[in-house]
Amino acid sequence: DIHARILKEAREITENAAAELASPARWESVRARRLQEMRDMLGLLPWPARTPLNVKVTGILDKGDYTIEKIAFESMPRIYVTGNLYLPKSRTKPLPAVIYVCGHAYSPHGDKTAYQRHGISLARNGYAAFILDSIQIAETFALHHGVFNQEMWDWYSRGYTPAGVEVWNAMRALDYLETRPEIDTGRFAITGRSGGAAMSWFTAAVDPRIRVAIPVMGISTNAANVEAGTQLGHCDCMFCINFYKQDMLHQGGLIAPRPLLMVHGVKDTLFPVKGYTEFERVVGNLYQGYGRQDDFKNVVVDTGHADSDFLREQAIHWLDKHLMGIPPRRLDMDYSNAPPEELSVFGGAPPKDAQNFRIHETFTSHGPLGQFESPAAWKERSSALLATLRSLLPPTNDSFVPKTELRKPSKAAGKLPSILYIAANGEDDRYQARLLRGAESRGETVRMVVWPRGIGEIPFSRDTERNFLRDAMLIGETLDSLRLRDVRAALGALKAMPEVDAARITVVGRGVSGILGLYAAILDPAVLQVLLLDPPESHREGPVFLNILRHTDLPEAAALLAPRRLLFYGHMPPAYSHTERLFRLQGAADRISVAMNIGYVAEGSYGYGMASGD
Repeated sequence: DIHARILKEAREITENAAAELASPARWESVRARRLQEMRDMLGLLPWPARTPLNVKVTGILDKGDYTIEKIAFESMPRIYVTGNLYLPKSRTKPLPAVIYVCGHAYSPHGDKTAYQRHGISLARNGYAAFILDSIQIAETFALHHGVFNQEMWDWYSRGYTPAGVEVWNAMRALDYLETRPEIDTGRFAITGRSGGAAMSWFTAAVDPRIRVAIPVMGISTNAANVEAGTQLGHCDCMFCINFYKQDMLHQGGLIAPRPLLMVHGVKDTLFPVKGYTEFERVVGNLYQGYGRQDDFKNVVVDTGHADSDFLREQAIHWLDKHLMGIPPRRLDMDYSNAPPEELSVFGGAPPKDAQNFRIHETFTSHGPLGQFESPAAWKERSSALLATLRSLLPPTNDSFVPKTELRKPSKAAGKLPSILYIAANGEDDRYQARLLRGAESRGETVRMVVWPRGIGEIPFSRDTERNFLRDAMLIGETLDSLRLRDVRAALGALKAMPEVDAARITVVGRGVSGILGLYAAILDPAVLQVLLLDPPESHREGPVFLNILRHTDLPEAAALLAPRRLLFYGHMPPAYSHTERLFRLQGAADRISVAMNIGYVAEGSYGYGMASGD
């Protein structure tokens, strides 16, 4: 069900995007909103502060007809960007400038060293070229592959993609080039292959200073990506965090009608033919609608995911046409690569104060939880936070029917209290029967167990979990948001049962499953109380909801349950002392506590003045 659901919605997202791009009039009616969303999905809304660049030129290499400057700057305080600026010596006026953003090519001296042929060719043909290291393969350590192979699933909860940092670094590189007298600031372009193609798409989409874009092997559609399972081979930098349900088609729309040349290989499994063909048709029609069909082109070569001299020539001819306004010419494509260590900016000794390695923690995340001093202050915050959660978390309108098991007292009459238990991975019927034994032996509650999709006695493998999570992100979901839908559906079914007192429902769950129940209760004021067993203390541990850590974390969100009861089975984790303070602030200090018997709690008994043998 999970893959089928993701594939169906990915196709709907692609089709909706195609409809929006069907004509310039239709597109211009939504363009501004889609641009704001795109920036937000990159972590660039609002823009970060344009702090001092603190540029350092650590050396200049004389290569005869061109020079290479070894440059470092700070795109944000203590976030260092390294790159090489190629400049032709022969120049009589300011030059058009190209930002070259690198794909993944490993070198201790930065991935710029593997792409120097592009800088050389551009410089020898009359362009300035600034080749930037990506943060994953640079002279200072940072990550691209947090979700892909480090299982840092909290990146999605943070709304963090390394693409956002890469785009900001490219934009700050433009800021720097604007200070250089050799550069014509009205003639900027961007290009790159693979991961560099993605950064070319993203940067050109959000920064209008880019007049020409040439992404090489780096576009598809959501539908084609999910169908082909391309995320299995893609770095996390290839995607925005898609909580606005955009398609890659939107990136083309945001660049249009500026000149756009894209390149693909028919044997490139990372970017399926079906995807880039649909992209070419939809975006090509949009350019035609603008009367700019000559400003859009897709070059298809009979190769896999590979660079070539031919593609370098195609890129420069496109730049000649749109930045220099000159006809096709014979190009000087000879190059001789310098030893990689010669291009190193820091010479193996990066700044000791560099914070690049922590950028995923600081780029998008919410600050420390607020310390509210008055009920009025918390009331204002809680009202705004609840509205935010309602926009972030999914509704229940889903055709999937989760697995449930129902047990009812055999002789009880009238409306009964009930327990909704959310199963966790690895649990079986015997475990749940033992846990809920107190409620069953007393025979006074209705008990429903729900298994959210993908939860079972034998859980998903870690690879399967990760792959579903990454695919779900492309449709603006996570596995946990899909599971929350299931919990809310089960809760609705339980409330509708004639024997259930809808005002006396207790939601119970262990670990992340308990937090799914907590959020279901926060969103449904009919729930009486929530009982958590060994809950995580932060969304860094789960559940994973897109963007949640930009706005709050578990100890604050849990306080939204007040003045209803929040109970912890056996012990309360230390982080929830913050929740206790917020309950006290609302005059509900007696509504948050530790409990030891699920049956008594469901029946409304919270103390310990009862016989344990009852």
